[in-house]
Amino acid sequence: MKKILILIIITLIIASCASAGLYRVTVTQGTVFNQENIDKLQIGMSKDQVVFILGNPTFENFFEPDVWDYFYQVAKGDEILAENKIKVKFDANGLLEEVIILKLDSEL
Repeated sequence: MKKILILIIITLIIASCASAGLYRVTVTQGTVFNQENIDKLQIGMSKDQVVFILGNPTFENFFEPDVWDYFYQVAKGDEILAENKIKVKFDANGLLEEVIILKLDSEL
């Protein structure tokens, strides 16, 4: 009888733990920017002007010092809620040459 009672208690404990949902934290990573910020960029701007509008780049490419990558992501657990990615290229004089939008979510 004791064995059955212990088995029932263990089963109830396992069942109660399995049904409990895990709390997932919303995580924000990267440099915050949106379409309005990108619209303010103009070809020929200096690196300082780009930093003033977009902030410091999330990644500076070691092999291409004139290419900056901006990344922004909001995730909850394994689910990506929103994501923005752009690449900014400068010419040899350090002036903005090209803005490449890799992914831009309108929700941000």
